[in-house]
Amino acid sequence: MINELYSQKVKKTILSVTNNKITGILKSDTAKTGLRLYNDGIIGVAGAIGVYDEAKLANRAKQMLNFKVPYNCEPAGNIERTVDLSDSFALSDEDFIKTSETLLEKLAKQYPQFAVNHQIIYNETETRLRNSNGANLVFKDKTVKVVLLMKHKESKNMMDSLGISFSRGYDLDDVFNTVSQTCAGYEEKVSLPEEKMPVVFLYEHDDILAKFLTDLNGRMMGTGASLFTDKIGQKLFADDFSLCVERGPLDYYSSFFDAEGTVLPGDSFALIENGVLKSPYSSKKIAKEFGYAATGSAGGEYDSVPDTFPTSINVRASGKTIKELLGGRKAIYVVFASGGDFTPQGEYASPVQCAFLFDGARLLGRLPQISIRSNVFDMFGKDFIGLSADGLSKHNPFKYLAMDMNVVTIGGWL
Repeated sequence: MINELYSQKVKKTILSVTNNKITGILKSDTAKTGLRLYNDGIIGVAGAIGVYDEAKLANRAKQMLNFKVPYNCEPAGNIERTVDLSDSFALSDEDFIKTSETLLEKLAKQYPQFAVNHQIIYNETETRLRNSNGANLVFKDKTVKVVLLMKHKESKNMMDSLGISFSRGYDLDDVFNTVSQTCAGYEEKVSLPEEKMPVVFLYEHDDILAKFLTDLNGRMMGTGASLFTDKIGQKLFADDFSLCVERGPLDYYSSFFDAEGTVLPGDSFALIENGVLKSPYSSKKIAKEFGYAATGSAGGEYDSVPDTFPTSINVRASGKTIKELLGGRKAIYVVFASGGDFTPQGEYASPVQCAFLFDGARLLGRLPQISIRSNVFDMFGKDFIGLSADGLSKHNPFKYLAMDMNVVTIGGWL
């Protein structure tokens, strides 16, 4: 019998922001531990929050073995690795609050036409997996996430623009420049210049990659429910489009191991490489059931049996800046788009509530309400432009994802 502990510790300080002021401070410090027992192809799991008695937890997991939940996979073994990024910067709670107050004051002074709301979060995380099979994995990290909703004071909308910064550190000038990039050009209105043109996404990659996140799931592929079933080995997309499970913690702000303790060679696994579909993403269990590779894609609650989840899936960067990728063309820069989706056949459409005309260096003015439309094979095939090497800030992981799409105006300026 193999005994395994999987634990997650999260310490947070959350500042609530209303009308450019900190209006609430919430602190939390949680520790969750799951104990798994593996025995003859079955698994028993028990969980605890906070301080626990390991012997009692093991006894509860042993009782869960009576339910004979199948798990005919070899647990992680003979691997030891620690990545500790929690000392990448020092920030006391006092400094965090003071810097946040200064940021909000600076925004109010520079852009008095906007009311700023939502949250600023200081987050410390620690994930561990240790078992009697020789695995001992540790990942620690520390980040500051600023998510500010901008509301123009003459607007009736709940929000008119969005500013996000996610970094290891809290550089005031960098965060200010990052979250306020749309404010300066917001009141400059421009019309849509073409009906098909480059569309650039910075924050909403998961939305535009949603068809891959659903249909490249190993269970979907294996049961025949995916758009990509029976297409492994086929060239479906552009030569320069690659989609990977990326678990490099420095670049992708993610743990280098998944909930099963899978560690990928080079912290990366290509699902689509140079346009060719190579593999779905899978946990060990799903991979074994359908004959796929385990891609470091196991997740779930601390006290659950690990399952397949679309975590850490990213487009491989092109090595070119967004200006180089656009090659002198103007683009639509999407700030936020809500209400879009893919059909089962891969057709995509979405209204865009806030977008700007973009030349690869500057936002040239705010566009009216528009709708974007395409399909997954064109978006990442003949119309794919690329993922840039640059972003808004060298301190943030966000990169520009660009593709040509059909665009129409559907209303005026909100």
